[in-house]
Amino acid sequence: MKNLLICLGVLLISHNCFAQETVERSRKLTPEVTEKYHVLKSDYEVKQGMYSAYLKKVLVAAGNYTKNKKTGTWTFFDSKGKVSQRFNYDKLTLIYEAPQDTTSHIRYVVDDSLKNNPVFSRPVRIGGNYFGYLPYINVIKLPQNLANLSNETDLVLMELLITPLGRLAGYKLRITPMWATRQYEDVVLNINLNLLADEDKVFVPATLNNEPTAVRIVVPCSFFKSDLIRL
Repeated sequence: MKNLLICLGVLLISHNCFAQETVERSRKLTPEVTEKYHVLKSDYEVKQGMYSAYLKKVLVAAGNYTKNKKTGTWTFFDSKGKVSQRFNYDKLTLIYEAPQDTTSHIRYVVDDSLKNNPVFSRPVRIGGNYFGYLPYINVIKLPQNLANLSNETDLVLMELLITPLGRLAGYKLRITPMWATRQYEDVVLNINLNLLADEDKVFVPATLNNEPTAVRIVVPCSFFKSDLIRL
């Protein structure tokens, strides 16, 4: 009987290992970012195991999937490869967030009519200030009449409205002519939030004087091959 139980145990372990057998895949997340990940050999739609993403040769994200869910601690890097954030998806806990880079062009707009010298903590996007914002880039499709825009003459701003609870409530792309000689006014594109996954609508909430507050995040963008946007 004991030998039979041992044999059954070995069979179960072997079956489980076979079921979890994976293969590596890669794809372009954006024109400049490539992601490498593993999927179940039995179902290529299920991510399982190690994940990494690279901006050309620079690592910008690393972590693990378990049955299509991010698990354990993930590490995110800025576009130069410096650690910008660590987040534990099992405990939904922000372990580390790099101090705001003084050279960053990201702006946070809050109600400045409150007390003087307010104490403000910015909203935190899980994934850091580079990798975390890529999903917003991927859902942008410029209309044909905007195909001839130029980085030299036009300013592109991503505007995200974050609620006091840390939820994405609005997303606009604002295109402003930088030359006074241009004849058209600002173009504002409202992006459909339903195009985003639910996890892409979640931020660590901002606070103002230790109270949750709504914030508008403004992120400068640029053009890539005339009809695509990049950070």
